[in-house]
Amino acid sequence: MLYRSWEAPLTLGKSSIPSVQFISATPPSGTIGYAKDEEGNVVAIGVSEGSPLKATIRNLAETNEVGIFRPEYYNQGKYTVGYTFLIHPPVEYDTTSSHLNLKFAGASHIPYRNVKITIPSAKVEKLYAYPPSLKTEKMGEAFVISGSIAENENLAVEILSNADGFNQIQGYRNKVGNVREATSWAAFWYNLTYYVAYFLNYCAKIAVIAVPLLLLAIYHWYGREKAFTVPEYMSTIPNPAMKPWQVNLLFKGDALDFDEDGYYASLLDLHRRKIISITEKGEGKGIEIRVLSGATTDPYEQRVLGFIDLVSENSVLDTSRIEALALRAKTNTGAEETALKYQRSLTDVTRRVDSSIISQYIVDGRDLLVPLLLSGIVLFAITLIFAFIASLQSYILLPAAFLWGIVVAQAILSFAAPSTLFGHWKDDRYKEKLEWDAFTRFLSDMAMIQKYAPVDLSMWGEWLVYGTALGVGDKVERAMKTLNIHVADTGVPIGVMGMNSAFVPLMHFSPPSHGKSGGSGGFGGGGFGGGGGFGGGGAGGR
Repeated sequence: MLYRSWEAPLTLGKSSIPSVQFISATPPSGTIGYAKDEEGNVVAIGVSEGSPLKATIRNLAETNEVGIFRPEYYNQGKYTVGYTFLIHPPVEYDTTSSHLNLKFAGASHIPYRNVKITIPSAKVEKLYAYPPSLKTEKMGEAFVISGSIAENENLAVEILSNADGFNQIQGYRNKVGNVREATSWAAFWYNLTYYVAYFLNYCAKIAVIAVPLLLLAIYHWYGREKAFTVPEYMSTIPNPAMKPWQVNLLFKGDALDFDEDGYYASLLDLHRRKIISITEKGEGKGIEIRVLSGATTDPYEQRVLGFIDLVSENSVLDTSRIEALALRAKTNTGAEETALKYQRSLTDVTRRVDSSIISQYIVDGRDLLVPLLLSGIVLFAITLIFAFIASLQSYILLPAAFLWGIVVAQAILSFAAPSTLFGHWKDDRYKEKLEWDAFTRFLSDMAMIQKYAPVDLSMWGEWLVYGTALGVGDKVERAMKTLNIHVADTGVPIGVMGMNSAFVPLMHFSPPSHGKSGGSGGFGGGGFGGGGGFGGGGAGGR
């Protein structure tokens, strides 16, 4: 069956209520034209009353439906059928105007690729076509409405005439007030959702293209750095006055990220400066840390000393005791609370530092991207919510939401880039950054280390400390073993690999779980606006 349904009552004769009266059909060869009215009565063109085909049509057809039936099923191709109906619609009127609202397709139909509606222009004072994307032209003595509509989208025409304009129509007149104003306002509000949907869709298309261009412009205006000439490799420490944690924060990875390498490097540096004492108990047995002096004014180093004091017992931080505590915490509540307290303090010194120094070195380009990211998220959310609320416009809004999602993804990717990509290093700080990069490359290259290996063992200690801060301390340590240089002879008692493993039990401690397991009908029509027209329904197939 290929059919055309109606939301309004379909009748085979005149009715006492607004209705669509079936007059005739011209089915293509090889098919049977039919109509089934609101009461279930069936007309099958060319089929006798007692034919099994009519009984089949009666069982298969829906109420208020016309169509063509082919018992052998349809082959691929084009089938053209014409219908003639007599419309008995509701007509609203007042002392100056009359109003007719016809809905040709409503809540359930296939997409219409080509729509053409011809309306005689005589006595038509104002014409509204829905959806507003349809094109309306005056051709001779008629208005021609053309275009396409999406699946299940309303196709309607609303007409204003003078008070007697629709007297020739066999409709049902209903006197109301302010017909012209009601029609105008209903059309405005109905079309507004379309205009908003089109606007969001249009803006999304522009944004997908404009955002990469905007990011390129931001980089051009704010992200380009001054040109400096720096050696590819540097064996000398670019700025020995900098604290290891500052080097980790600014020159390892992104200039806004601090990690545990800055903490380990600070411990090694504090030992080298004799503020703390680090002793290795033996391979695999952990380390002991003692505070020898509080002679540091650096806030981060003071916090590190505070952590050591918190975890110490009898003025000694013994990492083997911490490991045993982590094991007991799996079955002992008191030990668990202590382990969690130590872990929070360790997380604090391995993740958080005073970031005020960052503003002395860089302009964070992510600040410029925040409005872009927030705008994309807000417009994506608005478009998606609107698509669910305004279902008729979802075919416009869902593609727009997808495009806004791409805009958000573009913004997130740019936000995930290094902070200086769309920002820049201040003054000559970029030269210092290049020097630290050259120093990092040097410490990562065994051949270069062997070529410039210093005689002064204390220099090896400095390399190990700053190499740890830069994330390449393990490579320096392996180079020292290759060259048969003992770490303890450099003023640093233990390598970064041993330091790292000593704090792993506490850093990766996970407490055991303490949770408990558990276990209407009606034809409508006659209203104002594109959604309230008389008729409805639409074409389909089964």
